[in-house]
Amino acid sequence: MVDLNFFEPYIERREFRFNRMVLLYILLALCLVGVAAIGIYNQVQLSMLQGEVEARRALAEEPGLVSKYEEIKELENEMETFKREVENIIKMDKNIAKSDIISEELLNEIRSKMPEDLFLTNLSASGRDVRINGATKDSNSVAEFSKGLRFIKDVESVFIDSIDKLEDNYNFVLNIVFKDVNIDEQSQE
Repeated sequence: MVDLNFFEPYIERREFRFNRMVLLYILLALCLVGVAAIGIYNQVQLSMLQGEVEARRALAEEPGLVSKYEEIKELENEMETFKREVENIIKMDKNIAKSDIISEELLNEIRSKMPEDLFLTNLSASGRDVRINGATKDSNSVAEFSKGLRFIKDVESVFIDSIDKLEDNYNFVLNIVFKDVNIDEQSQE
């Protein structure tokens, strides 16, 4: 005889069966939850960025800031123009310094060529021509001074324009022409 046990169905071990369809449904559900979560996350990020954009646009379009920006932009343009003008002035100053015929060195050389009793009353320059007016006690001093000037560097020619005797002095005018200085080459530097 076999004993009947009413609790036997509850005591039996259940075997776990691997069902592919259940697994596929679980994976599908996880994928749908993942896609929905990513979508929600992206939507939240997008709305936050839109809020930042609107806040920054409102700040950028504020009339006070726009006028300040335009004022600063105008000052920057003026400063840029000023910088260009200063650079041009510096270049012109360098060119003038290079092409300047009458320098302290030249004046010292002219003074060293002067006889003792010779005095200069006027010295003027125009381009590469220099005109010297002066007075002396004798005409030989003018000739000696003229001859000495010929040995100065870059002097092309010396010409005695006039010698006039007034009372005890001789007034004279000397013209000096310096060698050609090409100004165009200097302006291209």
